[in-house]
Amino acid sequence: MDGLRSILADNPGPFTLDGTRTWIIGSERTAVLDIGPDVDDHVRAVVRSVASARDVTVVLTHGHPDHAAGTDAFLRARPDARVVGAGHRSAESLREGATVATDAGDLICVPTPGHTRDHLAFHHPDSATLFCGDLMLGEGETTWVAEYPGCVADYLASLQRVSELAISRIAPTHGPMITDPAGAVARYRRHRLDRVEAVREVRERFPEAGFGEIYEAVYGDTVPEGLTSAAEASLRALLHHVDTASDAG
Repeated sequence: MDGLRSILADNPGPFTLDGTRTWIIGSERTAVLDIGPDVDDHVRAVVRSVASARDVTVVLTHGHPDHAAGTDAFLRARPDARVVGAGHRSAESLREGATVATDAGDLICVPTPGHTRDHLAFHHPDSATLFCGDLMLGEGETTWVAEYPGCVADYLASLQRVSELAISRIAPTHGPMITDPAGAVARYRRHRLDRVEAVREVRERFPEAGFGEIYEAVYGDTVPEGLTSAAEASLRALLHHVDTASDAG
């Protein structure tokens, strides 16, 4: 696909779907986007894929282990590689609009906080593609937004920012290519706003309700097994968002 390719790590799960996709852009002057987990087979596959490249830049969307933990192992094999983005001690930080050059076209940094405070996406104008990290997944309508106070407002603003880009597809780190960017952004935005509204409604109707009661009212029995703690963290972020908006009003 337009000189872009990916390698899928064998780390499937509820947050990673079928695994982590390491995207590779360019051939001789190459960007490796999100090395992925510290899994020997995966890191070796990425190293082999760029063996003929004379210039390699590791680009990280954020520092969660399924995206960045393999960076050190990769650097041991390619000590000449440069690291940019977010989530690794040696990464050179990037401002909005900063470019990462490859021989398949530049990647343009688009800050997209929400999933993490320092989360980045990367726009590849030559293929009208956005590499979105964990801003969205390749399927469904939600990603984890709970890491810090204010993350919900940041996430909604990031979706708005993405909606204004000239893109025809979104390449997530988890799941298949998104070929309807506008529809996907609208779907993820609607889901988050629906959650916000559900929390606001419970707050207004039952102002004395405790956390457990709010959780039951908002999520009921819809949370898959093993994801309760993640849903609880998401609810705390939603409560902060609703209560902050109420205080401001």
